[in-house]
Amino acid sequence: MENLLTINSSTTTGTSCDDTLDIDTFFREQLAPLLQKFKYRLSQFEHSVNNDSKRLQNYSKTKLKRAYEVLETLEQEWHHRWKTSGSLFIIVGDTHNEEEEEGQQRQRHYNDTTTTNEQKVLLRSFMVQTLEQSLADLSEKYRELETTLMGFSTDDYYFDTTLDDTIDAMMSKIEEVDSRISDTIERAMQMGSKVHEKINKVAGRASLQMDHLKDAMTKGAMQLLLYEELPVPWRNNQHILTGYRFLSTPAQCWHSLLYLHNETGNIYTHLVGFLVFLGIGIYELFYSPTLSEAPLIDRLIFAVFFTAACKCLVCSTVWHTLSGINDYTIFKRVACLDYVGISVLICASVVLTEYYGFYCDDMWRNTYMAGTGTLAVIGTIIPFMDWFEKREMKWLRITFFITMAASAAFPVGHLYAIYGPEPMNAWLSPVMKSIGCYLLGVVVYGNQWPEAFWPGRFDHLGHSHQLWHLFVCGGIWYHYLAAVSFVGQREVFGFCSASASS
Repeated sequence: MENLLTINSSTTTGTSCDDTLDIDTFFREQLAPLLQKFKYRLSQFEHSVNNDSKRLQNYSKTKLKRAYEVLETLEQEWHHRWKTSGSLFIIVGDTHNEEEEEGQQRQRHYNDTTTTNEQKVLLRSFMVQTLEQSLADLSEKYRELETTLMGFSTDDYYFDTTLDDTIDAMMSKIEEVDSRISDTIERAMQMGSKVHEKINKVAGRASLQMDHLKDAMTKGAMQLLLYEELPVPWRNNQHILTGYRFLSTPAQCWHSLLYLHNETGNIYTHLVGFLVFLGIGIYELFYSPTLSEAPLIDRLIFAVFFTAACKCLVCSTVWHTLSGINDYTIFKRVACLDYVGISVLICASVVLTEYYGFYCDDMWRNTYMAGTGTLAVIGTIIPFMDWFEKREMKWLRITFFITMAASAAFPVGHLYAIYGPEPMNAWLSPVMKSIGCYLLGVVVYGNQWPEAFWPGRFDHLGHSHQLWHLFVCGGIWYHYLAAVSFVGQREVFGFCSASASS
């Protein structure tokens, strides 16, 4: 039978209890032996004085015998308490070994855990301090009794008086310790009751969430769901009221390409865009006269841009196809893929501008490109943070991507300072159209237009996310036109004339 009161040093900040206290060990190895010492000394002393009755008054003999009997009774009572309250101490002990539940259990949210743990830490600290102090007090009284026995050879009156006082003090302290232990167990029982009550409440909430999840899985296998039928983590846009998938396998999600739902437009806008830009990229890199005379590094920069654009579009397609799966782990991971694709596209677009803007200025070109490359690495890591994909973090995600794009302000500002507004405006005009597409798309997407004005009317076609996808494709298209223009002007605009004259 386990009977442990565990104090973990990492959870008892501010207390002096840094060890683990085993109740059984405390009783068997510390408290019980001390009581046995008391009983042994008292019985030994009683036997001695019975052989020499003149040494003690009858009152003292009676008190000595009563003290022995009380000790014996207390030993039995305390032993019974440890046995009957064993499970209680397990309940109020440390409970940090809980495993995170996956699959269907992932809907549980134990919001009250912190408060409960703090209460348990305070209770454990109190109990250990109480028991250790009780043991110290009894040990001190035992030393006083030993000191009294050492004075056995002194005069009878002095010895009789001292023994009376010692026994009175000893019994008073034992009664005080008994009261402390009783109070400690009572507090533990009260805390155990509170813990059970809190567990029952959490279990009730978890049961409701599980019922909701099971119901959604059952319905999702047969039909499209309404917004309110989705479990909370799958809810994203409260203005899209119908047409939600909630499917059990990735294969079922891919099969959903063949029928209409509220992600159909999101999937095909970027799937078609991916195929278009993949074809353009292959043509430009291998068949177009635009890059045929350009150096290998130029073709590599073009390849990076087209790869990033295609990666963004294909990741978005995969995300919107698999976003209807009821496995939350897959749901989160494919969402991260979508965010990573956006980050890489933004940085690749900025790198292309930096490369051709400082085409013959190696130092500034490499410095700016290294900085943007660092942002790209950050942009592939942050999306995998748990907080990044939460629904309430939508505006933070938008701000993050805008900030990445805004990093281009440093090299562009540098170019404006060198060339002036008129040449730069002409050189950047295709890029400005690309930026305009992205910004307009962000405004539409962030405000959930037009479905925010007419909820339910744009559930399948024409809602903000589909429009955002079209703006993204427009942004990629205009940046591609800018890249073609940059190649033609690379030796005129990229500081090459200054390098040649020097």
